[in-house]
Amino acid sequence: MHRFARVACIIVVIVLIAYGLIQPVEQDIRWLLLLWLAAPFLLIAVRLSLPQQPRGMARSVQQLGVVVGVSFMLLALQLLRQQFVRADDFYDYVYIDQQTGQAIGNVRPVLQTQRVQRGKILDRNATVIVDTQMINGFAWRTYPIEAQFDPSAFGNVVGFFSHRFSHSGIEASYHDYLSGELDIYGHIQSALLGQQRIGDNVHLTIDARLQAAATQSLNGRPGSVVVLDAETGAILAMASAPTFDPRGIAFNPSAPDRDAENARVADYWTQINGDVAGQPLLNRPTQGVYPPGSIFKTLTAIAVLEHAHVASPNDIDCPNTRTTEVGAPPVVNALDDLQNFTGDPSDLERVYAYSCNTAFAEYAMRLGPDLFIEMARKFDVYTPQEAPINYQRFTDLPTAPSLLYVEPGFLNRQAALADTGYGQGQLLVTPLQMAMMTVAVANDGVMLEPYLVERITRFDGTLVTARGSRVIRRAMSSATAATLRADMRAGVEYGFGTAAQQVNPNVALVAGKSGTAEHGPGTVPHAWFIALAPVDEPRYAVAVMVESGGEGSSVGAQLAGEVLATAFNLEN
Repeated sequence: MHRFARVACIIVVIVLIAYGLIQPVEQDIRWLLLLWLAAPFLLIAVRLSLPQQPRGMARSVQQLGVVVGVSFMLLALQLLRQQFVRADDFYDYVYIDQQTGQAIGNVRPVLQTQRVQRGKILDRNATVIVDTQMINGFAWRTYPIEAQFDPSAFGNVVGFFSHRFSHSGIEASYHDYLSGELDIYGHIQSALLGQQRIGDNVHLTIDARLQAAATQSLNGRPGSVVVLDAETGAILAMASAPTFDPRGIAFNPSAPDRDAENARVADYWTQINGDVAGQPLLNRPTQGVYPPGSIFKTLTAIAVLEHAHVASPNDIDCPNTRTTEVGAPPVVNALDDLQNFTGDPSDLERVYAYSCNTAFAEYAMRLGPDLFIEMARKFDVYTPQEAPINYQRFTDLPTAPSLLYVEPGFLNRQAALADTGYGQGQLLVTPLQMAMMTVAVANDGVMLEPYLVERITRFDGTLVTARGSRVIRRAMSSATAATLRADMRAGVEYGFGTAAQQVNPNVALVAGKSGTAEHGPGTVPHAWFIALAPVDEPRYAVAVMVESGGEGSSVGAQLAGEVLATAFNLEN
């Protein structure tokens, strides 16, 4: 009987302790309760494991010894959790006040980071964007790029680094490299010899000149500009507006009045963190999700060409309205009598160039939900059941997944399928995802992983790690990609995207597609444009989006044309 009771008590103790050890540091009270709850069972198990109890004083000594021994065991378990099981969590734990945004945590890592010469962040041409200046043994994050450009143009990419408010962007994603945490040998050497700890340098794929120009081209309008190398997937520019000035969050240890400097940093943090309307801390190219409007006709067109036997790409018309199902509002075109431009009957090139909603609604209904979902999946546009929390093909910065729809079973309705076919419905996509789709068209149908970090080097220039182009998958045949490039060129040559070429007629031939995305009754639509150039051998793929910007054929096309003109001019 005693043996059974002892085994039962041991099992209870193991279960309670094991469950407690896996509790996050935020649940410290729960762990302590479980630890105390395990104590009486542990006492009973120990008592039952002892030989026959003596009498008199010896018995009292034995009981006291059991209590002391169990107490030390509980203390050892507490130390085990703090020093081994959850050591990293306790060391790095930061509590952020939801009202003030202020971070509270272990002061030791904060003091250590203040004395680390954090690595540089450079552009593809070795232009230093972010650096560290040591002042009396304390680190000050500086922005040498300010000598050429406004550092705000780089805020959404490099992020900020603050001992008080944590970090974001590349500063967060590559913190372990920038702080030297991953250089174990250097870490030990600096600790033993008392040398200055120096972090690794992060070399980005962006061109600082193009990044600054892309940000300036937004002219303060909320929106995004993404420029990718069409051959590799490297991100050449990723502009977001509104943005923030990372200098505003960098504490200057040489300030004559440290309290005033702390107040300055806190005031700026409160300002940008409290801007609910502008959301300057939101990196719109990767975290902003929007209805794409007519640029999504590109994906529909790809599906039509890949399944031509079902969708009949060159057997189509463009009526003013098209009924999809009984009781549903008809699909309408943006312009009346659009068939005067597309012709009747028409073909895929002309209904794409003139962005005929009714034609693409018909294409989507011909394809059906299964083929449409299959094609969207090839471009990582997910159904809600499949969507990850964060997009996994680009991890240099936090990235939201793009969604084909939100409501389960949405595409089972003909009207919903038709609306999705021309870029409305419940679609929510990121500008980066649309740029990736454009790269696939430019790259003969092969979808590439975008990347922002080219290589990481130590302070002495030795290489730590590097990366290059990586293929995700073939999303379409090379023949389909060639046809799409021709269709996109038609859109710029004679369709609704002519402004992309007119901005600078001397640049290489541009191919593109405009989008004017409705996002609520009574609101000005979002202006989109995707483009690639030169059309014969594309080097650049661009996606631009201006929130509530108006017509994609004017605002979006002009913006994309300006960005491409800058990219080509920088080649010279």
